[in-house]
Amino acid sequence: MKYFRIPIFLLSLSLAGLLSACPQPDREIKRVQFLMGTQVEIIARGADDKQLEQAASKGFGEIERLDFKLSKYRPDSMLSRINRQAGISPVKVDDEMMMLLEKSLQVCRESQGAFDPTILPMLSVWKIGDANPSPPGDAEVKEKLKLVGCGKIVLDQDHQTVFLPEPGMGIDLGGIAKGYAADRAAGVLKENGVKSGLVNAGGDLTVFGVTGKGIAIGIQHPRYREKIIGKVYLKRGAIATSGDYERFYIFNGVRYSHIIDPRTGYPVQREASVSVKADTGLIADAWATALFVLGREAGLKLLQSRPDLEALFLEPSGDFGATEWFYENMTWGQAAPRED
Repeated sequence: MKYFRIPIFLLSLSLAGLLSACPQPDREIKRVQFLMGTQVEIIARGADDKQLEQAASKGFGEIERLDFKLSKYRPDSMLSRINRQAGISPVKVDDEMMMLLEKSLQVCRESQGAFDPTILPMLSVWKIGDANPSPPGDAEVKEKLKLVGCGKIVLDQDHQTVFLPEPGMGIDLGGIAKGYAADRAAGVLKENGVKSGLVNAGGDLTVFGVTGKGIAIGIQHPRYREKIIGKVYLKRGAIATSGDYERFYIFNGVRYSHIIDPRTGYPVQREASVSVKADTGLIADAWATALFVLGREAGLKLLQSRPDLEALFLEPSGDFGATEWFYENMTWGQAAPRED
């Protein structure tokens, strides 16, 4: 698999500027709500306004349902119950939670630990989002890192339970939840008569039923968010982006983002963003995190054996690495790509 390098502006997937390039159905609605700690947008197209409104409402309801189950911030969520029982006892879970954990463990294994749902203890150490954050000491990082490792999770399919064997362990599904929520909301839209549409859960996009050229997704500069310098078209499937520009702090001139390398315990400081195209939002979301942690060189090497994934790597230096699909399907502004 070839990859390409572009010494131009840093890029990232835009959350806005989604333009249809397909023939318009009879009606279209666009609705936005704040869910799962982010802005969620639903675009639905079909023949009847009332039907579209009802479908969009049910789509948002599905995302809210998942937030109640998967949020680490809600003390009554299923995820919080699992985390509270760490080192104490297994927790009974439903089929959906078991599936999400199995998928998370699969990506953890396939990425050689670059994606790890047991990262929660490290997130608390780095205090991303606190009012006055500062980096922890090396000794504290080393101690907390002992609690991280997807191989520690005990899934008992026969009894439908999850067990975290060590006190202090914790699961964070933030690297997979929004992509899965976009998938589920899109499914609800289709079940309720929506012909085509898009669900955008904070930059994790799932598209379905689009004909013609597709929906144009804007590519923007992550340091200067108003600048759009390219676009890519998508008819169906998903694109998710992980970047160092949404949640971070700068201490003594160093940027510390919320994406922690589970293998070292330290924030990743190689890429500016990684966008992944896959068949589902769940897979795109998880692999965007994994490939961000792996970095361009290791990530592109891994992708040579993964034809189901396409990726776009952007480094702070301005270098651009991508699989062929992104390179061949990008419509650029003034910048011209150069093969590396």
